[in-house]
Amino acid sequence: MSRAVNRYCLIAIAAALLLWPGCGRDESMPAGAEEKETARTERDLGPVKVIVEVTPREPRLSDDPTFTLTVEAEEGVDVTMPPFGNSLGDFVIRNYRKPMPEVRDRHRVIRQVYELEPVRTGEHLIHPIAIPFVDNRPKGDGKEHVAETEALSIIVKSVLGEEIPSLADLKPPDEPKEIPQEPFNRLLLLWGLPLVALGFFLVWWKRRQKTTDHAAPKLTPRERAWLELKDLLAAGYLEREEYNFYYRDLTAVVCRYIERTTGVRAHKQTTEEFLHAVSGRETFPDDERRRLQSFLESADLIKFAAQRPGKTEIESSFNRAKDFLGLEVRNGEGEER
Repeated sequence: MSRAVNRYCLIAIAAALLLWPGCGRDESMPAGAEEKETARTERDLGPVKVIVEVTPREPRLSDDPTFTLTVEAEEGVDVTMPPFGNSLGDFVIRNYRKPMPEVRDRHRVIRQVYELEPVRTGEHLIHPIAIPFVDNRPKGDGKEHVAETEALSIIVKSVLGEEIPSLADLKPPDEPKEIPQEPFNRLLLLWGLPLVALGFFLVWWKRRQKTTDHAAPKLTPRERAWLELKDLLAAGYLEREEYNFYYRDLTAVVCRYIERTTGVRAHKQTTEEFLHAVSGRETFPDDERRRLQSFLESADLIKFAAQRPGKTEIESSFNRAKDFLGLEVRNGEGEER
């Protein structure tokens, strides 16, 4: 047996012996799910009420908190909902949806729901949110007003939270206990043969991975971007009229291409932050930066302002993405210009 097989076998045996006594369910854990509290702030200004909620109130780093913006406005009041870009305060926006408006007690209820991602532990601040509105009721003044909420502080905990063990809780060691001896043949049958088979499998898998890695051709950033565009067209977003997901993935293809070719961390920044970062780079001439700005800002209107694009606008956005990537389409395949 080779050294590699011996090494894998020893690792597998040690892992099995360590995990075996602790396979049972922890009886100290509660049977029901932990109730998730909600951080909330609201502002009531005349005919408009703004409510901001984050659930859970104290998320862990591994959680995906939900941010809900609710605006209740009386009939005849025109409300402008804000776009947030790629981030919300100290959180990264991972997903977005806008439920259908409701009508309750002659009030129109509008919601925007965001799935957030914390990037670190500690305090995350959601800045005050301003909602502009115009009072066009019969007795309204017809002027624009702004209802602004207070800032909301969210404390993000580590993955362990309060379960970090303390040295003060350690108990003194027990007296030595005699370990019952079992016949060698029984131990070999129960543990040895399966672990040897596992070792052979790990060696085979590792060699196969090396072979696969060497065989796979390395694609250029432009070739990878073209394959990602083909996957986007095959995803069926346009057929299902899921335009916000379509534009989210379309801009992601362009941002990943920029990261691979320039090193700029595009997908972690808002459109405004990203354009500011590339404004002084020789890689982005003024005309190219203006084309990129027009493409990203028009995509943001679809992703976050819930606008419904027409067929011409969709085709124009796709062609602008291809132009920026330096691609042409001939007979259904992407080629460099």
